[in-house]
Amino acid sequence: MIDVKAILTESNAIFKGHFELRSHEHSDTYVECGKILQYTWRVKEIGAELALRSQRFAPDCVISATRNGMIIGYEMARNMDIPFIYLEEDGGHLSFTHCMNPKMFKNILIVEDVVRDGKIIHDILKALDDFDSSAIGIASIVKIGHLDKIEGLQVVSLLNIQAQIYKPEECPLCNAGIPLESYKNLCDKEH
Repeated sequence: MIDVKAILTESNAIFKGHFELRSHEHSDTYVECGKILQYTWRVKEIGAELALRSQRFAPDCVISATRNGMIIGYEMARNMDIPFIYLEEDGGHLSFTHCMNPKMFKNILIVEDVVRDGKIIHDILKALDDFDSSAIGIASIVKIGHLDKIEGLQVVSLLNIQAQIYKPEECPLCNAGIPLESYKNLCDKEH
């Protein structure tokens, strides 16, 4: 069993402060899995562990939509010896490209690097609905917050990080005058 928190901490991939997320919500914590996914040996060990913990879903396909999700999703699918498909952003929404079609699969497992607010999962589920397909579960390296299920689907993760996520208009960090940082600028930030 690997210690994902130690790997992320050692790689300076866990940030504390006041961050604007992709969803435009605010959080006191941000995790950048890209800092560990650049190392193929980390991807291999994390993919194997996540595949082991996701066997209970008995997936026949893995699907991902974010860049980091595609890295770990592909490795999980390779480890489980099942197909891997992905979605890409096209005109503001997710769509299947490169002749990928989820219709032929019955037990699709959604895999992402981090699950925060469920927005990307909702977008993936909507894209699957357009093909009359559905998912059976969700797996991630990191789960932030208290999401055990999204739209009735169980979330399995290697690490659960408790963090606060706020709507911008209700953010106490903004009210306290703490400067807001974009997730896009974190790689330039020194720990």
